[in-house]
Amino acid sequence: MMVSVNAPNRESLRSRRRRETEREIHLAALHLARAHGFDKVTVEMISAEAGVSPRTFFNYFPNKDAAIVQGPAELSEELAAEFVSAGPAPAKQVLTELTRLLTRDFSEHPPQREEVHAAFELAREHPQVLAVLLARFDAFAVHIADLVGRRLGEEAGDEVPALMAAIALAAVRQGLDRWARASDDGSPVPYVERSMDLLRTLLAP
Repeated sequence: MMVSVNAPNRESLRSRRRRETEREIHLAALHLARAHGFDKVTVEMISAEAGVSPRTFFNYFPNKDAAIVQGPAELSEELAAEFVSAGPAPAKQVLTELTRLLTRDFSEHPPQREEVHAAFELAREHPQVLAVLLARFDAFAVHIADLVGRRLGEEAGDEVPALMAAIALAAVRQGLDRWARASDDGSPVPYVERSMDLLRTLLAP
């Protein structure tokens, strides 16, 4: 059987188009929620704004709450492998390097301030949106705990990897929230780093 040499490229294009469609739906949901109020927005309205059918909408999101919020995506395989391959180290050192890993990902894939601000504001106003936001961060924490566990030779659900992931993600969420409400044009990285620095100061003996 002959295999087309262009198959990987077609798969890449399909994956890219899927990400683009997901983002278009997300932006449409955010725009409509800000323009009309979250409670008045329907899946049909979001679908029409994004130029997709409601059936397509449900291929990407289970409901409008999920479409509003886009939590952190999993780290790239390259960054994850680099972190894990550094090998065992004292917990404080691993936490410091985990912070660098997360801020490096923000540097390479910076979020859009208006989107983050809108999502956080909606989460503060609507418990169901907050639940989705927290669930997205919880899922990311599981991913981070797995990386920490692999580096330390422990399971992701063990106490140290789970706690370290929770601490790092709490600082990330706090830093992103403060950055989203700030008036400067800078990167979220300094805000996340400051959150981690404050946390280390509070935990210092």
